[in-house]
Amino acid sequence: MTPTTRSQARKQSQSPSKTTPTREPEDIRENSESLDRVDRCATMYPAFVTSPVPLKILDELIVEYKNGLCGLMGDDIGNPGEYICILDTMDLNSVVRGSRTPMQPFESPFIGWTDDECRSWTNEHRHPNFAEYTFIVLDEDTVKNKTCRVGYTYVNEPMGDKMKITDFYTCLHSMPALEIGNACWDWDEFVGTDEVYNREKFEEGLRESHELYLKMESERKQEEARKLPRLHL
Repeated sequence: MTPTTRSQARKQSQSPSKTTPTREPEDIRENSESLDRVDRCATMYPAFVTSPVPLKILDELIVEYKNGLCGLMGDDIGNPGEYICILDTMDLNSVVRGSRTPMQPFESPFIGWTDDECRSWTNEHRHPNFAEYTFIVLDEDTVKNKTCRVGYTYVNEPMGDKMKITDFYTCLHSMPALEIGNACWDWDEFVGTDEVYNREKFEEGLRESHELYLKMESERKQEEARKLPRLHL
């Protein structure tokens, strides 16, 4: 079962309107086919563009983070309900869905902002449709190295003012777990370092975990075999 983030829980607890607004057929069709809409309790993970980034790179980010969630979950579905929203506005009420390809031209209102300014803005503009604890910064390194900077909003917690560098594939891997309280920011060995957490490291971790599992299973079976009574023919 897919975990529910705090923001999703808040939205689900809100009483539905007594009147159903009239929608055009196209709106109904889109709403029935897409899970990335806030009216379907999708959680938006804000991405601040603080330096000009070509649209083709933003498109690659959108494709790769979704591939990364599929890799994390081990299926072709990923983690429905969790979506990056590349912010083209400061009005979070106007956001109706996550970012999709192809990205349309826009002017980022956050050009030149620092990580701390993005963190402060996130804290000052909390919204039930958006993640509470995490955010993403897309800067000049996004263009040069195809990396993201993942941040945490609670500076009073250990390492709260530090950032984590990831590639596009892994940028959303830790964020849902942080949102539901299944992980702590300072647990992450990559937080506050210049080392990039990327797909290669993720897949290496999967291999190591699988090898450890096989080793433990082998040891368990050997122990069970030793405990079985010996048959005398």
